[in-house]
Amino acid sequence: MLKFKSFLPGISAASLILIVLSSALIAIWRFALQSGNVTIYLDSYVLHIIWITFYQAILSTILSLLSAILMAKALSLIDFKGKQLLIKMMPMTFILPALVVVTGLLSVYGQQGLLAYVCQLLHIPFPFHIYGLQGILLAHIFLNFPYACALFYKTLNSVPVEQKQLAAQLNFSTFTYFKLLEWPLLRRQILPMTALIFMLCFSSFAIVLALGGGPKYTTLEVAIYQAVRDFDLLQAALLACLQLVCCVTFIGLMQKINKTQSTLSVKFSHANYRLPTVNWLKVISVIIIVIGELFILLPLFCILFQGIYFFRISLLTSMLQQALLSSIIIATGSAMIAMLLGLLLLWTNSRLLINRQRQLSNRLMLIASLILAIPSMVLASGLFLLLFGYSNNMAFICLLIMLCNGLMALPFILKNLAMPMYDITARYWQLSQSLNINGLTHFYLVDFKGLKSLMLMSFAFAAILSLGDFGVIALFGGQSVITLPYYLYQQISHYHYQESVVTAAILLLLSFSLLVVMDYDRTSKN
Repeated sequence: MLKFKSFLPGISAASLILIVLSSALIAIWRFALQSGNVTIYLDSYVLHIIWITFYQAILSTILSLLSAILMAKALSLIDFKGKQLLIKMMPMTFILPALVVVTGLLSVYGQQGLLAYVCQLLHIPFPFHIYGLQGILLAHIFLNFPYACALFYKTLNSVPVEQKQLAAQLNFSTFTYFKLLEWPLLRRQILPMTALIFMLCFSSFAIVLALGGGPKYTTLEVAIYQAVRDFDLLQAALLACLQLVCCVTFIGLMQKINKTQSTLSVKFSHANYRLPTVNWLKVISVIIIVIGELFILLPLFCILFQGIYFFRISLLTSMLQQALLSSIIIATGSAMIAMLLGLLLLWTNSRLLINRQRQLSNRLMLIASLILAIPSMVLASGLFLLLFGYSNNMAFICLLIMLCNGLMALPFILKNLAMPMYDITARYWQLSQSLNINGLTHFYLVDFKGLKSLMLMSFAFAAILSLGDFGVIALFGGQSVITLPYYLYQQISHYHYQESVVTAAILLLLSFSLLVVMDYDRTSKN
């Protein structure tokens, strides 16, 4: 029988999550219900915002998936030096700070960017305008397509070698091979990836704010931010409720569709066997890969090179130093909060599973995953409305930002640690109970010793997410608290291009430093 003290860590963490989320939602609903007639806010402009939010998210998702499938298929057809390094780097763009991506794209596709400079040398007009829908789509594709491509490539390589050899004997064409062998595996990944990319693009904030180019392409997240900044709290509450309804409806719809799909077992084979490929298809694959490589790597290299080129000691202003220090402190605090809540929840969850309390385990993890249904701007605006009187207190604002960012990173912590923590707890459960090893002693000797590398990787991942967050700091930041993303946005919005490149390079180097920690940890573990 499970003792109550084993419930206590998970119950405490779940209660804190419920209190924070319910307080934010109640604050939003209270401001909405206290108004007289909310229908006056459901005008044509609000409907336009909803339409643009869906429209750009759908286009971004479709273009990201199509690009990922093309690139993954091209990578599966040919081998070249640096291929594994490229595939290894692809998922990293998924968690890069959004404003770093914006700065990198501006350095390539902006009016002062690399392509504009090349066009000027060739005396041809530069036709691309990055501000507007095309810039939003470009940034969303840059963030999402490499991650999807890496996953799709692994799926395409999972076709059993026996089936590949049989397809070669039957003289399958590339199209027939893809249709009969690869597509049944690939389509299993498309729906979850579609849902993930759509939700990220639907709730995108920093990219739309920086590249939207005006009210024509304002989305719900940006409209909520603008309403709170203009102190139009009723409008902010109404838009936050609309966004919450849209997100919950979409998540419910995806769960229903996902339940209707049958499972498919896949035999993974590590044998290296490649079907013969015609020369013209190899040429097309090389072109696709080169374009994809340039699209991924060029903005990042431009940030680093231009950041070094434009760097001057005079740019190390007191505001930049303050932003750097604040970002490091907030990222560290957010990662600590995410890890603490995650470990408390998983401590109780692993013991519930060992004692076959699966229903209670599911309910506990459901509470922990509620944050997925609540966009960051909804959570931030609710807490902003609730705690507006403390908005000038620097320490309080920092703690609040840490809490919000920690909650946003919590689902990723749970995904990384849930099964490993249960496995290691179950493996040593009988021995630890016979030796009366419990509490913190059990955590240190069993959980921490066995999962130290994975915990470090999860901590670094949560810190990267917090380091690049702009949604929460955009509401709470200002004169009292300034982070690197907030400072970078100010430079971009005031068209201080050289200064913004230097700030983006610093933020990119910080993120890559944490990514190196994650990669080193993963390599040493293997």
